[in-house]
Amino acid sequence: MKNSLLAILILFSTIAFGQDNPTQAPKIAIKVTKGETINLDGIKIKFAEVLEDSRCPTNVNCIWAGRAKVKVEVTSNGKTEEKILIFGEVRPEEEKNTNLFSSPEFAINGLKLNPYPATSESIGKDKNYVLLICKEKNS
Repeated sequence: MKNSLLAILILFSTIAFGQDNPTQAPKIAIKVTKGETINLDGIKIKFAEVLEDSRCPTNVNCIWAGRAKVKVEVTSNGKTEEKILIFGEVRPEEEKNTNLFSSPEFAINGLKLNPYPATSESIGKDKNYVLLICKEKNS
């Protein structure tokens, strides 16, 4: 009898305290190297240049976390528009925006700029930068 009661109690607690929040699927990133143009569902995205990379290197204590600022050219319906994406800290007069393209069906957003600075690397604009972007369905 005690074993049956224990089994019912365990079953009830498993059901009652199970996860209520559904898990989110991981975002799948698309890599765009500096200077490369990709075509994503009729939208051309060119990673034009890195304007600023002042991110605090790993294993260093910085007063300001820094940021990366990149210029991307987005072409849709024959119109080209320059977008400036900021990853990290923004200044008071700036807005944080990583959106490249939006439509009623989907959005294309910037996720991250790689590589992240490290103390063992030299600083320079000749790095092989890669912009990670993703396409997300609008709900």
